[in-house]
Amino acid sequence: MNFHTSKKLRYGTVSLAFTALFVAAVIALNVVFSALSAKYLWYIDMTTETLYTLSDECVELLDDIDHEVTILFCDDPDNLEAASTTRLVYNTALQLQDRLDNITVKTVNIIKNRSAVNKYLTTATTEIKTTDVIIESGSEFRKIALQSFYTFSNQNTTDPWAYNAESRFAATIIAVTRAEAPICALLSNHGEAYQDSELINLITDAGYDILPLDLSKDEIPEDCRLMISYNPTSDFMSSFDGISEVSEIEKLDKFLDGVNSFMIFVSPSTPKLPNLEEYLYEWGIKFARHTDEVNNTYNCIVKDSSQSLTFDGYTVVSEYVTDESSLGAQVNNDLTNAGTAPKVIFSDAMPILHANSYDSTGYYYSNGYSRQINDIFVTSENAVIEANGNVVGKATQADRFPLLTITTEGRQIEATATTEYSYVMACGSIDFASEAILQSNVYGNNDSLYSMMRIMQKEIVYINLAKKPFAIVDIESLTSSDATSYTLALSIIPAAIVFICGAVVIIKRKFER
Repeated sequence: MNFHTSKKLRYGTVSLAFTALFVAAVIALNVVFSALSAKYLWYIDMTTETLYTLSDECVELLDDIDHEVTILFCDDPDNLEAASTTRLVYNTALQLQDRLDNITVKTVNIIKNRSAVNKYLTTATTEIKTTDVIIESGSEFRKIALQSFYTFSNQNTTDPWAYNAESRFAATIIAVTRAEAPICALLSNHGEAYQDSELINLITDAGYDILPLDLSKDEIPEDCRLMISYNPTSDFMSSFDGISEVSEIEKLDKFLDGVNSFMIFVSPSTPKLPNLEEYLYEWGIKFARHTDEVNNTYNCIVKDSSQSLTFDGYTVVSEYVTDESSLGAQVNNDLTNAGTAPKVIFSDAMPILHANSYDSTGYYYSNGYSRQINDIFVTSENAVIEANGNVVGKATQADRFPLLTITTEGRQIEATATTEYSYVMACGSIDFASEAILQSNVYGNNDSLYSMMRIMQKEIVYINLAKKPFAIVDIESLTSSDATSYTLALSIIPAAIVFICGAVVIIKRKFER
């Protein structure tokens, strides 16, 4: 081997070794920097909507909370980072952890370790997905579906138009860190009976402390947020009858003025309750009764032989209300999104009709307040209602009989820039919440009632945390100026890189000779 060849071989070997070391160094630096950037959130948010930047307003809302909060993602970090929808939510959670000392973000792969989330399976049909996020503080927790962090233009699209994770995180963290669990008062002085333990267990699972209450003589606790009257057989007292100086109706009205909630379960066997029914009529609720030609009044019952679990047609399989404009969609969301929605059963049910003073969309406005009655479950179009054994009404495709309704009354709270609601739920079947049905993992009554109780805890959405719309990046949205800039950049930069590399090679070869 001559000297010239040996020199070229030596230079080539050194050059090859230097190139290999340089490439290895770049790869190692990239790995280290990627790990550090993921840990310490070294990102530059170049989006005009600051999608990746946690707002100071969100931090200020949560800054006074001193409870420890855990945000649990149900998949490995690598999988969360792989999809843009989960990566965005995960990034927001990490920023919350970075800026608030009491927030900890954890991940668990629920496919490999399913038992890690068993305690969050509150009902038989509860499903936890790898995309779900669980926020927990002490014994309180909420499971949030991935789509809840986004806003969609309508129910038929899977493409979100805006990102609202800050509002969702803030509302949920505030909900799980409240100092004490709210009280659910079980009214007991109108013949109500709570013999089935499953309803009691469900109320507790929904986050309430339970307190028996005699509304005629007991004071309503300040932290009471929900009252339940299950199968009352006697009326509520009213001072308007000129007999009693105690008015349970006035107590109930004042309670609901305090942005609280009331549930009542009745049946075709429920006697007429004039004082209570007159008050519920103001909330748009009318128990279905029929007066015949000789002025006899009978309670109505729903019969639907086409959708019944019994031959007599009185154990009705209801239909979900899923219209996005209705509260029914929010209540039924988890059940209807779970694939095959479970049957929700109303046995021996009295229809819950709308008061005549409410318009066709369920709205009523008077004296500075507005209310809306929302159908949550309805019959099929084949149902009929009977009174004293006779058919007195038939459903149609456009007009089905409501079986369970929730009326809302909203109030704007200026101090916190929120809207809060009072709720009155009326269910026409006491069997809807019976132990046999609630314990069954075949029917959806348990999950549905659980969802309604959660909603009535008023998980506040802070409207001053604005949604962040996604930018439109398709080519049609570019201005002519932007198009010219991109064209010049894509034309000049690659050419410049090739020119510089070529010049370096030519100069190097010239000096090697």
